[in-house]
Amino acid sequence: MPRLLCLVLDHAPYGSLQPAEAIRHAGGALGKGWEVVLAFMGDGVYTALPEQSPLPDGWLSLSEALGGILETGEERVRVFADQDSLDARGLSADELIPGVHPAAAGEIASAMAGCDKTLVF
Repeated sequence: MPRLLCLVLDHAPYGSLQPAEAIRHAGGALGKGWEVVLAFMGDGVYTALPEQSPLPDGWLSLSEALGGILETGEERVRVFADQDSLDARGLSADELIPGVHPAAAGEIASAMAGCDKTLVF
């Protein structure tokens, strides 16, 4: 029986390890056969933007890593960007990486309701 890991990310994509760790955990869970819900909240929504330019000091391109998670996970991964967070930052749904869905907080909460494990980054 598949297990469900939910990850909530509310940090900006660079400057701390949290965003990279959230994406790494998502990839690891998918590799173990788990299903994954990844929710970007607050400044975390910036992680869901394509073509990011990480700092030249060795940071991974999180937009590329997230794209890989979406490709690898196919139907086993659901990725949401909080609509209120997008609105507060002047971002729209068409600016997000394909496969990332803008969602109201209630929709995100419903998707996370059956989680076996939840991690907040």
